[in-house]
Amino acid sequence: MLAFAGIAAQYLVTGRAVGIDVEEMNKLESAVGSYVLQQDDATRNMLLTACGALIIGDGIRRLTSIGATKPATNSIASKAINPLKVTAGIQSPPVPLPAGVVAGQMGQRLELTEEQIKQFEEDGVIMIKGGCKEWVDFLRGITEFQIENPHVWSLVGRMSGLYDYIQRNMWMTNDGFRDFLYYSPLGHCLAQLGRTEEIRCTTDMLLVNPNKGFGWHQDNQNGPIDFPNAMRWWVAMDRCGQDDFGAPEYLCGSHRNESVSDDAVFVKLEDGDLSTFERKTKFVPEPGDLIIWDARTIHRIVAPPENQWVEGTQRRAIGGTVAKGGSMYYNKGGASGISDLAGHKQKNGEMLGSPYFPRIYPERVPEEEDLRARGGLVGRSPKKIVDLGVTLASNAGKYISFTKVVGKKD
Repeated sequence: MLAFAGIAAQYLVTGRAVGIDVEEMNKLESAVGSYVLQQDDATRNMLLTACGALIIGDGIRRLTSIGATKPATNSIASKAINPLKVTAGIQSPPVPLPAGVVAGQMGQRLELTEEQIKQFEEDGVIMIKGGCKEWVDFLRGITEFQIENPHVWSLVGRMSGLYDYIQRNMWMTNDGFRDFLYYSPLGHCLAQLGRTEEIRCTTDMLLVNPNKGFGWHQDNQNGPIDFPNAMRWWVAMDRCGQDDFGAPEYLCGSHRNESVSDDAVFVKLEDGDLSTFERKTKFVPEPGDLIIWDARTIHRIVAPPENQWVEGTQRRAIGGTVAKGGSMYYNKGGASGISDLAGHKQKNGEMLGSPYFPRIYPERVPEEEDLRARGGLVGRSPKKIVDLGVTLASNAGKYISFTKVVGKKD
């Protein structure tokens, strides 16, 4: 959303549609130009599309920092935007699976209590202490590999400045994050809390060091499914940074609200019936803790002072959305389309069931798993990217307000 809305927003404020200057463009061209030319047509198109969106995203990044003093970039952020290390295609980090986990096995099981399930249904959120503790070293290893070798898909999000590293649909391009979905107890935990017989991944995201924070909001980039079928998850790789910055806070029970529309993102707690939900819970997770919440549960994240993480501190997390069994494919359009750009051919009203939305519980589907293994997935459809860009740019007015809300603390 930031990248494409930036076309109009940057123009309205500065008179220019693109914020990147000539010197920066020359550096980018010399660094990646020869690499792009060596690729096949499909990869070249994807790279060029991403680079174009990167330039647009830079405009909105500059828009949000007008009049502000730019802090020094820390080492993680520098690595994440290093054009000499940008890669494309499938990445296979040389990180061993956790002890006892064997490639090809079924996903691990972790039995939850009925009390935990009822707590989730009442509060709309729960933290499962140590739910993925044995996966921490593995997740840290593949995350460090990813930061050292930034994927081209990460560039637009990185240029927004919202995170030091951010990338969607990690399972498609990084074998390590795929293996976490396949073999960890994540699917089993989600199935129990959702009281469902099947769990499919609709989107995921690697999030390293939130820099601007996010005011109270509901998640809407959950993939092509309706809210009642969506469950959100988040696994911590670190304890939150200095003074608990980056720790998520939730408005308990707010998933039952009747005043926030499906297309809303940021909200005010005094509006509608949100004021009737008085209890809040702030989770300060330890490495390996698993947070699961209803997609409609209102929550926020507070960023560190000066929107800058102190060198040596970090908050790495992997999260995403899954669909319960029986979910239907529903292309909502607009900003929610950001989480539905892959090259599948599913249509509205069809049962969600595709290698692009892989089943991870109760067991994987061999045909879905095989297509991913053979590199047969089209991760980003150029046509879908262009269509989304046109839609968001033509409605950029509604997204300018987004820049006023990011970073709010209340």
